[in-house]
Amino acid sequence: MKAYLVRALILVGVLGALNSRCLSEEVVVDERGEFSEIDPGDENGEGDENGEGDENGEDDGFGTVAGSLVIASDYMFRSISNSNNGPTVQGDLNWTHDIGFYIGVWTTNTDFGGPGNSMEFDPYVGWSGDLPETEINLNIGYWSYNYPKSEFDFDYAETYLILSFTVDKLTISPSLWYSNNYFGRDFLNNVDSLAYEATFSLELASYMDISVHLGEQTFESSYDYLNYGYYDAGIDWKISDYTLGLRWYDTDGVDPFLAAKNLTDGRFVFKVTRSF
Repeated sequence: MKAYLVRALILVGVLGALNSRCLSEEVVVDERGEFSEIDPGDENGEGDENGEGDENGEDDGFGTVAGSLVIASDYMFRSISNSNNGPTVQGDLNWTHDIGFYIGVWTTNTDFGGPGNSMEFDPYVGWSGDLPETEINLNIGYWSYNYPKSEFDFDYAETYLILSFTVDKLTISPSLWYSNNYFGRDFLNNVDSLAYEATFSLELASYMDISVHLGEQTFESSYDYLNYGYYDAGIDWKISDYTLGLRWYDTDGVDPFLAAKNLTDGRFVFKVTRSF
């Protein structure tokens, strides 16, 4: 997908958000480096994955602890397999205060083909809330990617900004992710990167939605030959505290230096999520 098209769609999302007065949804952690939109209270009034609400749908002032467990057929990050095309088990645990502040940790198995690359441990912190006099949700934060068992230094971090708003049953979420040291000292070594993303999610029923996620990973000018596009689309089916997901992932223009072709080829990924 051409870079200008991705950026145009993100701009449409931003302009739509700035002119929106419709009902927004909370932005919550979905998987590594990605966020999704779900209602602040589920059918049992237990709140979302960021704990926005207790069993009565209200925060008790202390905040709420929540989390999720995911089993998937592949670990995809910006449409590149980070588990060497193998299955993954992922977990998230987070705490959210009623003022919108949240902190948490996300972890998963990894496989980059080298010795010791078997685990990822990602603490994150941020704030999520509606902009003044609007119902547009703003989510800003800091996400740290860490590989404690790797013999190479791939650790790095990104700051992110996400807007989210809903028109009827369509939720639009443009976002930016910036790093000043993409994938650590032993990969590119202090190279700036910026990812542009936009997610479009349509609720088909209270238990089912479809979504499309578009993005472009860019790098500073001396490394711009590594820029590439990525996208995925799929359906999620909610059954009580479980969510079943099936998505198609693909990339456009990935340089072999960044990732091998067999890690970037298009594929379906099946995922089961248990929220608690």
